[in-house]
Amino acid sequence: MIRIKAELKPVAFKRAMTNGKRRYNSVEYTEFKNGLGYFALQAMKGREPMTGAIKLHADFYKRKPKKITSRNWGDLDNHLKSVLDALNGIVYLDDSQVVSISGTKNFGEPHINIELEELK
Repeated sequence: MIRIKAELKPVAFKRAMTNGKRRYNSVEYTEFKNGLGYFALQAMKGREPMTGAIKLHADFYKRKPKKITSRNWGDLDNHLKSVLDALNGIVYLDDSQVVSISGTKNFGEPHINIELEELK
């Protein structure tokens, strides 16, 4: 079991933008992926990425806004996708290994708790 507590503001996945032939992600999304990757490397403690089927659960925490809308929280599936992308090549070889996924959106100090378990 790998547990990651990332002291980061959750950022939902957004499609890459295009500028002519070039595709790129927003600065906020790129910084989030790099930050979560750092926390994942710390949690792995030098271990190699998992190679089997994986069960993933993530709890996302954001400050409670004055008015709750989909714009200020984002869809849970997009938050999970951003975690899957950030952990690629660090905790597992490819996010296609994830066979079970769940998550929650919560209010509190911004952070993310992630648990990953390699299934036998």
